Amino acid sequence: MYCPIFPPAIGGPSTQAFNLCKALVAKGKTPFVITYGKNFSMKEDDGFKVYTFRLQYTYTPIDKVLRWFIFPFYIVYMLKKERSEILHCHSVSVLTFISAFVAKIMGIPRVLKFAGDWVWETLSTNKLQAKNFEEIYKKSLTARFMTWIEKMGLNLFDKIWVVSEFRRGNIKSLLGSDDKVIIINNCLLLKGGGARTWKKDDPVIVVSANRFIPHKRLAFMVQLFAEMNISNSHLTLIGGGDPKEIEIVKEAIKKFKVEDKIEILGILPIEEVYERFSKASFYISTSIEEGFPNVFIEAMHYGLPVIATDEGGSKELVLDKETGYMFVPANHQRVLEAMRRLATDIPLRTQMSTKAFERSKLFNLEYKVGEFITMYNNLLSE
Repeated sequence: MYCPIFPPAIGGPSTQAFNLCKALVAKGKTPFVITYGKNFSMKEDDGFKVYTFRLQYTYTPIDKVLRWFIFPFYIVYMLKKERSEILHCHSVSVLTFISAFVAKIMGIPRVLKFAGDWVWETLSTNKLQAKNFEEIYKKSLTARFMTWIEKMGLNLFDKIWVVSEFRRGNIKSLLGSDDKVIIINNCLLLKGGGARTWKKDDPVIVVSANRFIPHKRLAFMVQLFAEMNISNSHLTLIGGGDPKEIEIVKEAIKKFKVEDKIEILGILPIEEVYERFSKASFYISTSIEEGFPNVFIEAMHYGLPVIATDEGGSKELVLDKETGYMFVPANHQRVLEAMRRLATDIPLRTQMSTKAFERSKLFNLEYKVGEFITMYNNLLSE
């Protein structure tokens, strides 16, 4: 597997790839991982090898050119060394496309996890505004050029694993066909967790774990929390990202005078994230673009109702008025009402907690790993 971020780094691809490797090992398979790091290295934990490709050499802008030059040789070496039968890439990037091109020349079948659109993720993170991925493809000359690269890169794969129907549409929009697509929802190896109960005097703890990037709209989340105006309430923000975006969020905290109610914790080990979830009241996301977010599954596994925008794959995961609430991104009042309802109506929150936990079981990798093994076997037999 090729995955640019991997534990101890925190992120969706990291969590998914790590969980999938553990599940495959439990089924007698022998995956190995190629990821990024400061130095070339190899370690073996949890029953599989993790190789690190060095990203920085001169600590100047020329590093990007160097890694693009070195990476193909590294991939050839690793695929031969480990006698790889399949290349499974867990993200979309230029290096992903390079690795797929190399594997194609070597006659190795290739599968890509498509959870987030490369053009959208890159340009919206850099504050290019667009309503959706289809609009951003034509937003600028840079966007058009990157879209062309993405199309070329996607065509290098034999199978494209998408995490939701929303992403199937994304691929069809890019390639004009979804013939290569297989849908397997994001799934995790879920342990512990459970439905929750609360007492009347318990604090209301709202939690959210995100990258600090513009389309997550975390400053807007701060505004909503301030306007919720519930006594004995707190908002916990987990994650890292763009330092400028973090400053914008901090400025919003000062603007709405909620410094004593909001904490920004940065990137935490996954065990600490789960500890925070286990003490929270509900989870909130204000993002305007999502594939099929792992973090919603994790939150529901810890019995948290989820409030989220009805964008992308979110609406395939959260059941409105059952496991939480969905809202149109522009509907300020609806999300505010949902927050107040979950903050004050403990019986409702408890009922949703039970349903959220039960729904999280549908995305347990312990039972879904067979779908991946079938996909791999089909690739090898074609």
